Amino acid sequence: MDNERTITVVEAVDLTHDALGVCKLEDGYTVFVKGMLKGEKADIDVIERRKNFGFGKIVEMVEKSPYRVQPKCRHFDVCGGCDLMHMDYDIQLSFKKYRIETTLKRAGFENVKVNDMVGMINPYNYRNKVEVKFQNGDKGIEAGFFRAKSHDLVNLEECHIMPKRAFDLIILIKNIANELGIKAYDPSTEAGELKSAVIRESSKTRQLALLLHLAVADLPQRELFVKKIVAKIPEVVSIAISMTNDESSLSTDAVQIIHGTDGLIDQIGEVQFHIGHRSFFQTNSIQTEKLYHLAADSAELTGKEKVIDAYCGIGSIGLFVANRAFKVFGIEVVKTAIQDARRNAELNGIKNAFFEVGEAETVIQKWRKFKFDVIFIDPPRKGCDDAMLAAIIDMKIPRIVYVSCDQATLVRDLRILADGGYKVVEITPFDMFPQTVHVESVTLLTLK
Repeated sequence: MDNERTITVVEAVDLTHDALGVCKLEDGYTVFVKGMLKGEKADIDVIERRKNFGFGKIVEMVEKSPYRVQPKCRHFDVCGGCDLMHMDYDIQLSFKKYRIETTLKRAGFENVKVNDMVGMINPYNYRNKVEVKFQNGDKGIEAGFFRAKSHDLVNLEECHIMPKRAFDLIILIKNIANELGIKAYDPSTEAGELKSAVIRESSKTRQLALLLHLAVADLPQRELFVKKIVAKIPEVVSIAISMTNDESSLSTDAVQIIHGTDGLIDQIGEVQFHIGHRSFFQTNSIQTEKLYHLAADSAELTGKEKVIDAYCGIGSIGLFVANRAFKVFGIEVVKTAIQDARRNAELNGIKNAFFEVGEAETVIQKWRKFKFDVIFIDPPRKGCDDAMLAAIIDMKIPRIVYVSCDQATLVRDLRILADGGYKVVEITPFDMFPQTVHVESVTLLTLK
């Protein structure tokens, strides 16, 4: 269809999984509108038409939902960091539970128990890790997040999902960079130094760690830069730089420590974790502790069980349950994460946890002769490999505790496991990312 613009009044009859309002034009054509809540009416501009659906933009609200609230952040309408800040928090929790229930039903899981969402008392300032990009602006260097589905930077003047001190550190980096003449990297001219920053904050020790991604081999005036950072925020215990084209946590480019240690210490329950600059660690420490307690309880460990921690990262779940199990075996494809896992076992005096580098579906094949009692699965967003699921089914591990960050791939994997002889007992969703559409969950499966 052509892209002729249409302005019309519509009502949102539902929400998509991405929290877009589902609206129908008079001819039945479906239009998805960002920012509309279920039951709301608005004048919209149909800004894009495709064959079976289109996208609209609110021109003026006609009738607002009683569950609409004023977003706390001035950047809400443009920043891609939050999706649901305009929705009452209790309704956010109900919406996320509904998302899991509908996804289950579509896959034929009509009778699986979905518990209420485990929410937060304070659903703000919860992230222990933030990543910001840099660019050059009219008044100096700018830092922030990209607008949704774009590479247009929103220069942050406030943020309510990261801790206050992390935001203070971002402001400090900008001020020092402007003072020292350090510029953001401009890919169009290949000039400048700073690309992005990763900031971590420990919820227990209050330590901060900073990793700067650079377009050059070294940070200009780095000694003075470090001195100014630490003078203002002495809790910054580690500063590192990396010249890299891959700014993700999966980057294998060298990290050079230019101040302090090679990471920070955080704690979940009674277990301490050393977290490196590129280590994977759950970004909401408060909710992670609740989630790990439920995962451990679901496993019904008595101290006699042999346990697999698949996709173990730095060993977090495996080490958390080690004192309840006979032996724990962790698998992770990232070599540095396994090094961290072994280091964390030593840090906590845990001697019954063993960790091996490799693809989970490959390593688990080597362990087929052992009789395992429980497997914890915490895969990336893409879910489990088919070979991994086939191995679990073949090994007939009695209990599976599946921690997921994506309900679509979770339900896909549950279908395979259920067809392979497992019963999906219950799912408990956790609000690890308030103000966003993302849902974490813990699913218990038992061998029929």
